[in-house]
Amino acid sequence: MKLKVLKDSFGHNSFRELQEEGVDAILEGRDLLMILPTGGGKSLVYQLPTLLKDGISIVVSPLIALMQDQVSALKAQNINADMISSAQSYEEVEEIIQKAKSGELKFLYLSPERLNTEATYNLLKSLNINFFVIDEAHCISQWGHEFREDYRALGNLKHNFPDANICAFTATSTNHVTDDIIRELRLDNPALLKGKVFRKNIFISAERRSSNGYPQLQRFLSRHTDESGIIYVSSRKKAEELSVFLNLHGYKSLPYHAGLAQNVREQNFKIFVNDKVNIMVATIAFGMGIDKSDIRFVVHMSLPKSQENYYQEIGRAGRDGEDSEVLLLFNSSDMVLQKRFLHNIEDENYKTHLDSKIDGIYKYSTSEICFHKQLAEYFDDTLDACNDRCDNCLESDEKRQDITKEAQMLLSAVYKVEQNFGKNYIIDILRGSKEQKLLANEADQLSVYNIGTHLSKKEWFVILERLMELKVLTLGEFSVLKLTDSAINILKSKESVDIKSSRLEVNTKEKKVKRAEEFDFDEELFEKLRQKRAEVAKNLGVPAYLVFGDKTLKHLAADKPNDKESMLEVNGVGEKKFNQFGKDFLEIIVS
Repeated sequence: MKLKVLKDSFGHNSFRELQEEGVDAILEGRDLLMILPTGGGKSLVYQLPTLLKDGISIVVSPLIALMQDQVSALKAQNINADMISSAQSYEEVEEIIQKAKSGELKFLYLSPERLNTEATYNLLKSLNINFFVIDEAHCISQWGHEFREDYRALGNLKHNFPDANICAFTATSTNHVTDDIIRELRLDNPALLKGKVFRKNIFISAERRSSNGYPQLQRFLSRHTDESGIIYVSSRKKAEELSVFLNLHGYKSLPYHAGLAQNVREQNFKIFVNDKVNIMVATIAFGMGIDKSDIRFVVHMSLPKSQENYYQEIGRAGRDGEDSEVLLLFNSSDMVLQKRFLHNIEDENYKTHLDSKIDGIYKYSTSEICFHKQLAEYFDDTLDACNDRCDNCLESDEKRQDITKEAQMLLSAVYKVEQNFGKNYIIDILRGSKEQKLLANEADQLSVYNIGTHLSKKEWFVILERLMELKVLTLGEFSVLKLTDSAINILKSKESVDIKSSRLEVNTKEKKVKRAEEFDFDEELFEKLRQKRAEVAKNLGVPAYLVFGDKTLKHLAADKPNDKESMLEVNGVGEKKFNQFGKDFLEIIVS
């Protein structure tokens, strides 16, 4: 029965990795924690069982935009779903409550803030609830990257609704956060399903940002003409400025940030989701509220707060499994800015925790190690190789530069000051700074003083990063530099050190990008099908990707089915969608 619902209601010929195990756990009435990358199909895992069970499923989700998107998707599939939020009138809320009480709804979406009220608890007590869904479950953990106080109260669900199983979902969770989720939600011997972190359809690249990064961004966008994408910036002002710049240079973009009125944010969101503009320039306010499946690229114009934030945000790209690309532009000043935001945090342990996350994302950005491998290891997963799906691996044979001599200078300076000072102090010694602190300590009398003027301060920082990456240097207490055993071999010229040449200069060359596995399809037919999709979506009042995804259209353009039976064999085409609008597409294919 579940396979029939999978095909008829969702259009899929088979389950993806771990989906069937998740569905079975819910059908068996077990608690569940599923950690699956964005685009892995988490929503289907709880939506399908609801259609096979009596009663209503309560879905707790952190953002109105995210709830709206999922409710729209379910309604487009003729599945009764609705949401209650602060954006609705009293009359609208009352109408939804009556639908829920009468058994008309299969899904009711709530924010954690709305759920944690006496009125909502009284409502839920009157419903035939089959199970609860906690979306973005990492928000319950203080050690995650998007902790929300209202999520903590969700731990009371077990006590108040002992007969309903709880199913938690997230795309990002370290082992520490996983343990926290299970404990805080009081999950009872849950099925724990964790997918691989690696997303092979995403190509990752990172570059040291030059000035405002606009020329680098334009080179990147030249590969993504007329494609949907998100550009993350660090402030409201930058969102406005970059959006204006892009529009003046022929792109279609809108800004999105918390400083905009709610109705403007909602309007901009809808315009982007409905493909009226290609690019959203956003702060992290655009975070989790995006379920658009055909986003082809994500750009960060500066460092995110952590690898969790970064992984979640790049996860917006390629949810449909199609080839996508992400770019991170960074600078050491980004790290300083991020750390400035920590000053008002009173909990010293929590502040230290967040500080280490900022250090971690900076090391990630500057490292020569495979980006996918670093992400996998951060989330307690393993990956041997990404098959050239990041520029660290694709350009592993790039021209390299010997920096043994410079490494010896830097390590000697650390040794001469008895490993008692940090990065800036050491580099200032090498560059012959006249800083009062150096002169007071008589650092100008050291043999290493002023021997490194041939390199800029930025170049010395890059070399220092390389030595830390190779674990030649480590940070001790108060961020002082410490030598490791490897440093002795380099100082004695027993080992050499090299670096990618591009790391010592702003990268201005055109990036190579290895495309994911492609298949042949009729591109002219594909464009006709896209036009029909836009027409159908407009008539239905839904985003185009909710009609058919790009991947489904490509398969239709490749297989060219000539009747209902052969069209239903295409993955992404189900009985419900065919009955709704499948004939319109079939006519185009056979004409």
